[in-house]
Amino acid sequence: PSRDEAERLRGTLKKCRVRHFRDNGHKILLEDGFDLVTTIKGAGDYRRSRQTDYVLDFLPLSDDELEKAIDRDRLLTFATDPVMLSTLPDGKIVRGLAGLPRAGPVLLVGYHMLMGFELGPLVTGVLRSTGIHIRGLAHPFMFNESSDQLIPDSSNYDLHRIMGAVPVTAVNFYKLLSEKQFVLLYPGGAREALHRKGEEYRLFWPEQSEFVRMASRFGATIIPFGVVGEDDICDMLLDYNDLMKLPFYDILDKKLNEEGLKLRTDSTGEIKNQDMHPVVLTPKMPGRFYFIFGEPIETKGREKEL
Repeated sequence: PSRDEAERLRGTLKKCRVRHFRDNGHKILLEDGFDLVTTIKGAGDYRRSRQTDYVLDFLPLSDDELEKAIDRDRLLTFATDPVMLSTLPDGKIVRGLAGLPRAGPVLLVGYHMLMGFELGPLVTGVLRSTGIHIRGLAHPFMFNESSDQLIPDSSNYDLHRIMGAVPVTAVNFYKLLSEKQFVLLYPGGAREALHRKGEEYRLFWPEQSEFVRMASRFGATIIPFGVVGEDDICDMLLDYNDLMKLPFYDILDKKLNEEGLKLRTDSTGEIKNQDMHPVVLTPKMPGRFYFIFGEPIETKGREKEL
């Protein structure tokens, strides 16, 4: 069978990644609805030169890829019916995205909600409404080949790569701004997205606004934003503290994080805990998502001040 053969080949070939398509047959390359380029992009294996460059290797979305991205979050979007509000330069809050700049570089800085469920409605919602494609700075775990073998579905993070996410590093941040992109940054990172019980809507941000200096170097416009509603659609049954009490979970926890790039190593307090781990959730009657984009903060011409 194809899946068994794929697993055998993964153990034999170097730099081999497996993608499983449950609804397709052995002649998958001849079937409608399958796009080989999308699969290569999703696995993170497309590159323009010998070395992978997640910023410059990015290929714009095709219409089919955008529709699939929207379709993946269709149920969530239907249940939460997101509302987007933005702030005009004069401070007036309006419904819609009229307050967002239309040209980069722009840095969107926000709060990461539980499991990052707000990402899909945010990125596709902005893209459909304005044509602005947001490039996210994401946890390196999503790009680590060894993580494919640790999660139930190896293609779980493919859509993030197709949508243009890049590993969060200073170099990638620099490149995106230099390319005048719209960059999405969550200072709280994984610690915020995988928060514990009783930490709903709590910020885990560094004491210093470390991104301001980089943004001002390129004269980028900073847009702070917030979201409410996500912590109202589910209850947390097991958080990290609960999982660590389970027999043998510490072995999995070590495996999940042993090969990943360590983030926030020079930070103190909870912000330095950027390890990846699962959480167990139970759904409840959904609330509505509300996004609000704050007043644009201009850095152009203020480099010395900032």
